Amino acid sequence: MGGVPKVFSQRTLEKFEDASASIVLRQIDRAFQGADIRLGTDPGGPDGDRRTQFRRYVASVNQHDPQQLDRLGDALGALIEAAAASKEEFLVKAAQSDGFLFADGVFRPAGTAASSFAVTRVEDLAFIDDRGRRLHLLANDNPRDAIDGAKELVESVCRTLLRLIGEPPPGKTAGLVDIAKSTLEALELIPAGIDGRSLQQLVVLVAGLGESGKRKGLSPRHARLAVGAAATFAGLVAETYVDTR
Repeated sequence: MGGVPKVFSQRTLEKFEDASASIVLRQIDRAFQGADIRLGTDPGGPDGDRRTQFRRYVASVNQHDPQQLDRLGDALGALIEAAAASKEEFLVKAAQSDGFLFADGVFRPAGTAASSFAVTRVEDLAFIDDRGRRLHLLANDNPRDAIDGAKELVESVCRTLLRLIGEPPPGKTAGLVDIAKSTLEALELIPAGIDGRSLQQLVVLVAGLGESGKRKGLSPRHARLAVGAAATFAGLVAETYVDTR
């Protein structure tokens, strides 16, 4: 985002340190040593063997080295599994605020390329929700990429659904609004005599903001609007498909 490398902020690391106070010491060692992170020098902080051990491991990591950042993401992901279930959402949200995605048990920087928001597993509604959360994070730092990602989310969900339903695939040059309309018709979300304008307008909004962005800069609020519309539409059509299979 904006060429600035992501790192886990001190505030986020302090939250993980607080959580480590209730994690068995050997589990902390296993999480960091399993990620090939060794002990460093304690920079100082609240007392406690577990907190101190956490800080010593983190102190040895250079987050500006991509490989070491990934190792830290592995270790913090392992700590998520060791922490109390009540703390999982709190810790994941803290890392998300720094621009990291928690998936498959590890933390990784959220992708910014539009293609990274494509969805091919529409049956997994949580997967679509995850794309929406990542786009909301991206909207604050890079509105242009967030809007492009929102368009990619809608188009990929629609194309996947049409394929699963057995409808002819839209041409490569088909417009986003036309693709969305075909999907609504295939799912019978446009009742006879009703043009489905309210649903299609969500996609019209996303597509329109995308075109506007080519001519002038867009603010984070514009991007959040596009992302919200895209996530709502994508979630609706995917859930409809799952419920009617």
